Amino acid sequence: MRRSRTLALLLLVLFGVAVLLHVLRSPTLQPAAPRTSATGTSVQRLPPPIRAAPASAPAVSPAEAARIDDSAARFNRRLRCTQARLFLGRTAPPEVLAALCDRKPLNALKILLPLAEAGDLHALKVLAFLAEGGSCNTRTPITAASREILVSLARTRGAAPETLRRLDDVLAEEQAGPTPDELEACRESLGELKKLHSGFPRQVSDTLGRPEQTLRGENELDVEIEFERKTLVHGDADGEEDLAIDLLKKGTPDSEAEAMALLRAAAATLPSARSRLADCLLRGCPTPASDLTEARQLLRDAAAAGDLSALLTLAGPTDPSHADSDPSLPPPERYAWAQFLQRLNAAGCFGAAQYSTWATSGEAPGRQSSLLAMSPADASAAQTRAAALIAAQLDRTRQLLGCE
Repeated sequence: MRRSRTLALLLLVLFGVAVLLHVLRSPTLQPAAPRTSATGTSVQRLPPPIRAAPASAPAVSPAEAARIDDSAARFNRRLRCTQARLFLGRTAPPEVLAALCDRKPLNALKILLPLAEAGDLHALKVLAFLAEGGSCNTRTPITAASREILVSLARTRGAAPETLRRLDDVLAEEQAGPTPDELEACRESLGELKKLHSGFPRQVSDTLGRPEQTLRGENELDVEIEFERKTLVHGDADGEEDLAIDLLKKGTPDSEAEAMALLRAAAATLPSARSRLADCLLRGCPTPASDLTEARQLLRDAAAAGDLSALLTLAGPTDPSHADSDPSLPPPERYAWAQFLQRLNAAGCFGAAQYSTWATSGEAPGRQSSLLAMSPADASAAQTRAAALIAAQLDRTRQLLGCE
């Protein structure tokens, strides 16, 4: 395993973790915009909950109550697993992921600390996930009022009964707050990251052959790109994608051309690299002309592998004010991928934050009503295409995402 590339990269990971894990602890949520991950979810003030007259609930036997509780526990565990996979990808060893799924982060920490001290970038990324952006002592669980508002919003926007029940179970766990082990793991992870921080500037200086003082006066992005180039290991798809991301930030024709080459190499292994490459092709980088044919095939492949960005691009925006990366995608195909994404969201394939966002967004009935805007021929083709896609691919994708 190669060592961490720069402090800036680590801080970026920390920031992303902090944003996503803040989503459920904020009072309210709004639907995620296309071409953003769950980290892009923002917060808005919601109207007061609509209070319906209480209905008399049917009596539930102790055995049935136990079955319901077990079902909720299993679904919440699935959400913990899929949220960790969404963030960490292939970086967490299976035994670490299993510990995180079971809310045993101290067990995961015992495995990670020796790896992190040896400079394993993957272990550092998991530590950053556990450290939650340094918010260990400032986390505030959601309130009962926020929980009620979110469930009421989901109900108002047409969420199915099972979705409402699962949403309430997710929010109940969030309302209970972190366990003592989770808080301790957060503090220990943050402390380890701070300790390792002190060695990063010297590592960069030694690798690039220039004094730290000289490097501080240079463009930070240029230094990071130079360091990533020098430390990139042949065949490291994650490293290729990371370098490509920074080259795209630079935004010059040469840097975009280099990024495209790196993404093509990484795309053989990483669905996320296929999605990024498709996005570049749709935007026309490094030339103004876009390549729809290749971009769409890359998106289909990435979406079938469960990449959320690719799925959101193919499904298209639910809000007309949001940008559409591929507005000319035929409506039947768009509908088919939207229905495919709905099934994955309903199964909790992208973690707790994304599930809560989806459940409260009203997206499910909105996607279904898009058939009304199509011609009869397109509507029929859309339903046929959706049924075929779901039958052929859904089980495989759920297996890849760990939400089968």
